[in-house]
Amino acid sequence: MTNASLLPQNHALIYKKLLACVKAFEFENALKICMQYHIIPSLADMERLIDDLVAQRESRVKGHPTHKLDTRIRALKRFRDHGCDPGQIIEKTTLEQGYNGKILIVAIMGGVIDRLTCLRSGDLWHREILQNTKNEIRDLGFSKSSVYELGGANVRFETNKDIVIFGTSDDFGPCDKEYASELIQQVFKDRNIIVD
Repeated sequence: MTNASLLPQNHALIYKKLLACVKAFEFENALKICMQYHIIPSLADMERLIDDLVAQRESRVKGHPTHKLDTRIRALKRFRDHGCDPGQIIEKTTLEQGYNGKILIVAIMGGVIDRLTCLRSGDLWHREILQNTKNEIRDLGFSKSSVYELGGANVRFETNKDIVIFGTSDDFGPCDKEYASELIQQVFKDRNIIVD
């Protein structure tokens, strides 16, 4: 057998490995394969994986948390839509409409991620937001990436459609509130962001 005749077989094996990595949420390994071999999963394969997760989420008992499945579904959709860019797979800003509470700016670095700066929210304590972000990144298969805190603040959605960023983190000190407002503005384009 010549090297040329082995190529289609090798391509099929590499593609199979890529799909296995995506299905197992080992995005770091999947991205390495994409970059090394210049291949991406087909739209049909990505749709099948997304549909399987959506069916899992819908079959969950009412009241059972679906946050992890929702995060995975969004990551798969972003991988489908944007390809091999970890900055597109990992959400830059996680902030629910109407949220009033703590926010944390984090940097994600290492492995296939040079540096990605994100805003996270959703817990009573900044240190818990940091831990949840570490869990999120690990769950998405970025095992060689680390998450570092860059400071925190609080956010409040006002009834007049303003979003106010104020305060600081007792655990990690203040964040760059202007940068936080830029990240929030990307998600809530129709809102006025006020840095207090």
